[in-house]
Amino acid sequence: MIPLRILGKHWLKIMLPLSAFGLFYWIWIVPPMYQGYKPDQPIAFSHKVHAGEFGIDCQFCHATAERSSHASIPDTATCMKCHQEAASDSRDIQYIRASYKKGIPLRWKKVYDLPDHVKFSHKPHVSKGIECAACHGPVHTMDKVEVHTTFNMGWCVNCHRENYESTQSHPPGNNATIRLTECSTCHY
Repeated sequence: MIPLRILGKHWLKIMLPLSAFGLFYWIWIVPPMYQGYKPDQPIAFSHKVHAGEFGIDCQFCHATAERSSHASIPDTATCMKCHQEAASDSRDIQYIRASYKKGIPLRWKKVYDLPDHVKFSHKPHVSKGIECAACHGPVHTMDKVEVHTTFNMGWCVNCHRENYESTQSHPPGNNATIRLTECSTCHY
């Protein structure tokens, strides 16, 4: 470490660019700590079976994605729409049925989580026609859902830049004035 008295009045000229480079490196290059995170859930739910083999649409279970900021985690009533009859011999389905009868919700563990200073809503992304897999990866191939994408600021900004032109081509009054790369679009 170089003592500041040796640098004299030039320490700011050196530290400012180094700090800017460090911030850039941290925001755009450092891999996020949650990529690859896949917690155990209360039951061994397989998206590979439900979304892959049976082709159930994401919004059947995550019903609020098109009208809310959150995509909602399915409650036991949603599970029971199919599992009144299907796979009745499964231990996990028996657990869901018992939970449903007692009115006790399943305690799903959150897989995706953004920092508190980031505002995100599924609604504009779903209404724009962006596929769930664009952010969540090939969930239909996963037995256990894991964080697939980097979800860092650089990844989001690049996506917004790629989609900026198509947003601006809409006629006025149709959200054509949204600036996808402005800070206030994603930050509080």
